[in-house]
Amino acid sequence: MSDDGAAVDGTDSGTGRNEDSENGEAYPDLWLDQFASYLGFGRLAALVDEDLPPSYVYATTTIVGWLAVVVGYSVYTGTPTIYETNPYFLLQPIALLVAVYGSHSLRRSYADVMDEMRIRDRAEKPEQLIDIVPEWLPWSLFALTAGMQLLRTFLLDLTSFSATEIVANVFVFPFVYGPILVQFLSIYIAIEFIAPWRLTNSEVGIHFLDPHGVGGLRPLGELIKKAYYYVVFGLVVYALITYAPVLGSPEQEVSAAASTIFTAVWVLTIATIGFAVFMLHRFMHREKHDEIQRLEDELRSYMVDPWDVTKYTIEDGKEKEAEDIRRRIEQVSSTSEYPATFNIWSQLLLSVAIPKAVQLLLSTL
Repeated sequence: MSDDGAAVDGTDSGTGRNEDSENGEAYPDLWLDQFASYLGFGRLAALVDEDLPPSYVYATTTIVGWLAVVVGYSVYTGTPTIYETNPYFLLQPIALLVAVYGSHSLRRSYADVMDEMRIRDRAEKPEQLIDIVPEWLPWSLFALTAGMQLLRTFLLDLTSFSATEIVANVFVFPFVYGPILVQFLSIYIAIEFIAPWRLTNSEVGIHFLDPHGVGGLRPLGELIKKAYYYVVFGLVVYALITYAPVLGSPEQEVSAAASTIFTAVWVLTIATIGFAVFMLHRFMHREKHDEIQRLEDELRSYMVDPWDVTKYTIEDGKEKEAEDIRRRIEQVSSTSEYPATFNIWSQLLLSVAIPKAVQLLLSTL
């Protein structure tokens, strides 16, 4: 089945990339596209548009289909749906569709970042930075999340569940919603953890002639923020689903477990973006220090008494070389270490504060 699915949508399952039939250029593919193709959604996508990712068809079909099943079962049995008792639950399918879109957007943006940073020209092994999501990562996360969901389900008393609740917990959550969240989480981990780590340990170095004055790391820094903005959206949706229904209902309150989970996830997401920012800052600081040290050593080789500022002189015939090195030192010294501006810091701090502010606001109303 996998061979047929790959043939339909152009997926090379070995590389995780698609081949553009018009110009022969490879473009980023998602694990979720391959997963959807195994289930036949590659053929459905090709019927609509050859360039339509199977993951979009998979997500739209399964999410909307499940909504129809829930509503239809409610009408048939005359029981209210979760969307009637908590209208904010309608944000859940919206957030899942946004997660699919976000996964594609972030993966395309990462490919653009690699092109803008000229990684193919600057790295000895560019594929280590370009192919940033390890093949084993989404499959491992999928096995972990599906296993945990099934274990949680079978530890519950299923006799009190309705038919749709049983199907949701046994099938929809681990095998429909799970892959969507796994895909986004894989991309997010790659951008916030793997990319900064591999860049720091690569031979790419810093682009000290960057006109933006941030060593050529602005594209990656912007992408790290963009990825976190999607997480902020998800946390706000979670807060609305959890806290908004109890507004104006003194007899209802949010459980301590739900509040703890929200705070724990919020803190964890802060740690992720904090790690990415720290790695970029440390990388720039190290490269900047090493380059200045190298240039200073070269400059001293043209000096007499280089350690005495009151006596040093430049060797005869070396004045132009010394002046050139001084300009290079100034260029390197003027490079800011990311995050370097008030604008960047304010955006980071604001995005970190928004989810908790929304939660606190809703919990106090």
